[in-house]
Amino acid sequence: MTTHPESLPSHETDDEERLFAGHERSAPASASELRELLRLHGERFRPILAALRDQPWKDLVTTRDLLDALSSQGLELSERTLRLYLSEMAEVGLIERHGRRGYSLAPAGAEVARELTIARRLGSILYHMEETMCQITFDLARGAGLVSINAYVVPRLMLEPLCSEMEAVFSAGLSIGGRVLFAAPGEDILGRQVPADCVGLGTMCSLTLAGMFMQRGIPSHAMFGGLLQVENGKPEHFLEMIRYDATTISPNEAFIRANLTSVSAAAHGGRGAITASFREVPMSAAPRLREIVKECEAAHFPGILLVGRPGQPVLNIPVHESRVGVILATGLNPLASFWERTLFTRSAHDPQAPFRLDISRPMVGPVPYEQLIPYHEFRMRAAGLSAAAAG
Repeated sequence: MTTHPESLPSHETDDEERLFAGHERSAPASASELRELLRLHGERFRPILAALRDQPWKDLVTTRDLLDALSSQGLELSERTLRLYLSEMAEVGLIERHGRRGYSLAPAGAEVARELTIARRLGSILYHMEETMCQITFDLARGAGLVSINAYVVPRLMLEPLCSEMEAVFSAGLSIGGRVLFAAPGEDILGRQVPADCVGLGTMCSLTLAGMFMQRGIPSHAMFGGLLQVENGKPEHFLEMIRYDATTISPNEAFIRANLTSVSAAAHGGRGAITASFREVPMSAAPRLREIVKECEAAHFPGILLVGRPGQPVLNIPVHESRVGVILATGLNPLASFWERTLFTRSAHDPQAPFRLDISRPMVGPVPYEQLIPYHEFRMRAAGLSAAAAG
């Protein structure tokens, strides 16, 4: 009896363009066809769509990335099974294949994924924050260990105003710590390669402090991201807030993109609205928390803006019984200050046409503290990069 090998993707084969030749549709499926397809095969396709959507900072997502993401959802698929599903999804226009480099959501797939994953994404910001917080190993005394950063890429043409705003925010103590990550074009920043015409920047986020709390036996619960009014450089009251467990997007990113912040004014003049994170800790942990505050002050490591009293409101925000409220700065304040400036540059395609700066969504993840540099050295690195490019 003659047996024929299955024509499924194997572990050794990545060239799906060749493997599935002849199975492409002449045209993408219509919206109604996609909905019917997902009604029939949603159990297979929805987790993959969600995994692709959960990594917006990656231009392409590899099979290994997807397997890891699905595993974190409790789904264990073999590599060849996943590749078969991916081929079917590409055939109907949900995703796009890019050979051995990976996959991306097709426009139709992105729209469907956004709709179908909204219930799952509600509160996912909080879960991702907790997962990242558990990876923090930073030791302030040693100046070593993993910290959490907000990372983004910025066009090289914008480096001068970026440096000016970033330095002002750090000097005013409105961000976390005093170090940043610098990534040159072609280098990696949280799994993404920095484009040739950009520079990668990473600023420590409040999860670094939350991770430090946890290492000292202080559990903290993230309540909300808020728009905090600052007067004379000190927290005055909250203007807006979005609970982490009741949103599908980053609260502080939403404030920035809605142009509600005035971080630049706060940094330069002491009065403005900045992004902040509000947490609660158990009353019994208050003494240890105040020890950390003193250690951060001694080490010139800003970020803890205010610590309340047990059971008492913090500014205009009430706290739960037997809890202590804590207000932390966020790592997005340097980006917010930069965003606020009306920045224009010349388009490479039309030198006479200015365009508004548009920055990709910030990424969040852990990096070794030892890779960070003092924030004032970022300007020197950027200048060296520009000089090398000019030469």
